[in-house]
Amino acid sequence: MTEPVAAPDGPAPMTEVFDAVYRGESPFGKRPPWDIGAPQPAYAALEEAGLIGGAVLDAGCGTGEDALHLAGKGYAVTGLDLSPTAISLARDKAGARGLDAVFEVADALDLKGWEGCFDTVIDSGLAHTFEGDTLRSYAAALHRACRPGAVAHILSISDRGSAEMQARLAEAVEEIPAPLPDNDEPPGPKRSADHLRHGFADGWTVESIDETHIRGIIPTTSELLDVHARLGRFRRS
Repeated sequence: MTEPVAAPDGPAPMTEVFDAVYRGESPFGKRPPWDIGAPQPAYAALEEAGLIGGAVLDAGCGTGEDALHLAGKGYAVTGLDLSPTAISLARDKAGARGLDAVFEVADALDLKGWEGCFDTVIDSGLAHTFEGDTLRSYAAALHRACRPGAVAHILSISDRGSAEMQARLAEAVEEIPAPLPDNDEPPGPKRSADHLRHGFADGWTVESIDETHIRGIIPTTSELLDVHARLGRFRRS
């Protein structure tokens, strides 16, 4: 949903950064803002509409709520994440709930060993952390991991949604910087519909990019907040 805040002495390797977030050792506190304790409403709606099928990959699954929701509906689901701590938490949830889902540590930019395994991909807030070339590498890794005709549903926060979330986080968490004035160039990757379209240009057909919302939670308050996002549907060639 949003990117972790780097340590004052400089950026750390992403595995270390996200592990710290999931251990509760970041400005977010015990719970990162994307870990809402429930599936994203956009993905629950997709499942209800019959748009999830076959073997499902939850890319960047975090602590597994979207994957576990689908597993509870009878789908064969694999959740992959860079953070060993997140995967451990997801496995604990699966065991506690008696759900059969696979959770493994993996780099979403590689996905070696998962070639040709999946018919559906869900991604809640991972793609929007990648800029141009990196997003294309991610789309290529998903292409390798998917079977022909597979569908990737990419839920990506928009520039507007990112600003909304940043403002609320800055109000709630002292260490998080306030947004820049409107006339200044915002930091970070652009999160436009074109950003997704260009990222999935090779080997994928754009079926739709719709406006929607992504749900987050405000640290220290447990307040749920729906911010503007886009849901892209891409079909593998």
